[in-house]
Amino acid sequence: MSNNTDYDDGDDSDEEVAAAAPTAKVRLYLRATGLHRSIITGPQPDSRCRVSLHPDDISGEETEIVSKSCNPRYTKSFLLEYEYGTQLFIYVDMYVSQFSRTKNSSSSSPDLVLLGKVGVDVRDILGTKSQQKARILKKGGTIYFYIEQEFSSNNNTAIPRSINDLSSKNSGILTLRLRARSLVYTHSKLPTKFAPSTILTGKPDTYFELSRPAYSASTPWIVVYRSPPVTESITPMWDETMIDLNSLCSTTTKPSAASSEDLRSYPILISIYKLKKKKCKEIGSFETTVQSLIESCRTEEGSEQDDDEQQQSSSFILRPKEKNGKQSSEVTGEITVVSAFIQRPDEVRQRSQRILSDVYASSGASINDLSDISLNSSLYSSVSGPQTAMKLKFSDYVDAGLDIDLCVAIDFTSSNGDPRVPGTLHYSRDGMTNDYEDALQFIGGKVEKYSKSKEFPVWGFGAKFDSQVRHIFQCGHAPTATGIQGVLDAYRSVFESDVIMSGPTVLLSVLQKAAARAKANKVHKDSSEQLKYSVILILTDGVVNDLQSTREFVLKCQRLRLPLSVIVVGIGRADFTEMNQWNEQQSDLRGCFTFVEFRALQFDPEALSRKALERVPRDVVDHFSGR
Repeated sequence: MSNNTDYDDGDDSDEEVAAAAPTAKVRLYLRATGLHRSIITGPQPDSRCRVSLHPDDISGEETEIVSKSCNPRYTKSFLLEYEYGTQLFIYVDMYVSQFSRTKNSSSSSPDLVLLGKVGVDVRDILGTKSQQKARILKKGGTIYFYIEQEFSSNNNTAIPRSINDLSSKNSGILTLRLRARSLVYTHSKLPTKFAPSTILTGKPDTYFELSRPAYSASTPWIVVYRSPPVTESITPMWDETMIDLNSLCSTTTKPSAASSEDLRSYPILISIYKLKKKKCKEIGSFETTVQSLIESCRTEEGSEQDDDEQQQSSSFILRPKEKNGKQSSEVTGEITVVSAFIQRPDEVRQRSQRILSDVYASSGASINDLSDISLNSSLYSSVSGPQTAMKLKFSDYVDAGLDIDLCVAIDFTSSNGDPRVPGTLHYSRDGMTNDYEDALQFIGGKVEKYSKSKEFPVWGFGAKFDSQVRHIFQCGHAPTATGIQGVLDAYRSVFESDVIMSGPTVLLSVLQKAAARAKANKVHKDSSEQLKYSVILILTDGVVNDLQSTREFVLKCQRLRLPLSVIVVGIGRADFTEMNQWNEQQSDLRGCFTFVEFRALQFDPEALSRKALERVPRDVVDHFSGR
C-alpha cells in the first residue's frame, strides 16, 4: 500500500462494538528501509516521520531526524489508547532530504521534503504474528509499523514511562557516560593501480545507539536512545545522558517475568557508528546488561589489580556484524564505562528543581492547559512519545516561576470589511462575538494563566488615523490591558474612535515592538524576572504584503535567541497558502513561528488553542536550556 498524495485507508466499513470494549495501551515504533537518494552519487538521505490519527492533520508528533541512512530506525515511539475491535488508523508522513546546489555556491544544503504518506489500521498490525505491518512508498522505500502492548510488573496495565510516575517499583533513571578507545576507522580500500591498498581518512564523527530486545523475531532490536555525535575523534567521550530504565525493558514482558531486578539484568545492545560524508556506518557493537555497565565502572577499595588488569576488566569489545548478521571475530575498538548508576525519578526531578531554584524563585504555579500541550503531546493527546533521554521539561520551568508576556496585534485593514455591516469580519452586536473576539478568548485565555502581571499590550495595524496609515498603534486608553477581558475591551474601543480601515497588511512593525519587549526581558537584571518569555498573538485576515521581510525577521529573532514565539491566526476566507507553507517547514527554516486557520477549528475551541500553542512549550525549553 502506498501513496504520494492520498492516504490508503483501506475499507472504511467497521462493525459495531460493545460500549464497554476492553482498552489497552500500545506503543508504536517506526523504521524504514530502501529510501532513495535524491542524487545517485549523493549522500544517503536524512529523514523523519510525522505521525497523526487524522489524514489531514499537519500538527502530529514527529520523530527525530535520522541522518545519512537509507534504512533509518527512529528512537521516538508513540503511545496510543486502543479499544479492542475498533478501527484506529495511524497516518505517517515520510520526509527526506532533498539536496540542491545554489548558483553562487558549490556546497550542498539539504531540505526535508515530503516523500509520501501511508496509513494503517491498528487492528491489522495486532492481527499479525509479528505485530508488524509494512507499507510501500511509491517514490521508493518501505515504512514498517511495529506495535507492542505494554505490561507492568504486577498486572496488565501499562509500564510507567514518565519520570513523573513515581508509583512504579521499576521506575528508575540510568545515568550513563561512555568512552571509546582504539576505534578502527582509517582503512579505505582503493584499487592498487591508483593508490596503496589502504589510505588514511579523516578522523570520524561518532555516536552510539542503545537498543533493547523486541518481542518480534522480525524486529530483533529496538533503538531507544541515540547520542549526539562527537566530532573528529578516535577516542570519543560522549556526554552523560539519562535514560528511563523502563524504556530498556520490552513492553511485552509478561507480568510474572518482570521485576525491578530483572530490569537491571535485561539484555541491551550498544552499537557505535561513524558518520561519513555520504552515509553512516556501524563500527561495531556488543551485548550487555545494565547491571554489567554499573559493575564495570566500579573499583574495589584496596584492590591489588594493576592498571592494565582494571582497564581490561572494565572494557567492552566492539565487533562488527558480518553480512549474515552474525557477530564477527574482528575487534574494531573498546568501550569503557566512565559512569553508570541508577537514581529514582524523584531524585532526578529534585536535582533539576534545585538547579533551577538556585537561579529562579519558585512560584508554585499550577500546571494545566498549556503544560498539557507538553513536548510529548500533540493535537490529539492519545499520541505521545516517551522521554528516554532526560532533560528539563516545560512543567519544570512553570514550577520554577515561568512568566509569559503576551502581546496582541490585530488587523484593521480594509479587507476586513465595514465593521458596521453584518457578515464582515469585525462586525459584532450585543450577545454575539466575531471571529477576532473568539480567537482572543480561545487562545489568549490559555496563555493568560501563565502571566504574573496579566498586563498585555494590544496593538492594531493597517488603519488610518489623521489621514496617515499606521502599521502599529495602541488599542485602548492605556499601554496595556488587564487580562483577556481587558484585551477585548481595548479591541472594541478602536471602533469608538475615528479609525478608517486601510492597508496594506504589514506585520514587521508589531513584530519589532514585540521583539524589543522580549529583548528587554532577556537582559533584565532582576533574578525574579529571568524566567520571562514573550508570545505575540497576531490576528490577520489576508495576504501579508511584507511576508518575506517578516520571515527574515522571525529567523533573525531565533538566531539572536530572543525569548519570543510568534503565533499568527488567519481570520476569514483568504488564501493562506504561503502562511501554511511557512508553518510546515522544518524548525531551522520556520523559526519560532506557528500559523493556524481559525475557520478550520472555530467550532472546537480546545483543538484551536492546542494547535496554536503546541510549539510554545518546546520553544520555551529550547530557549532556556540553551542559555
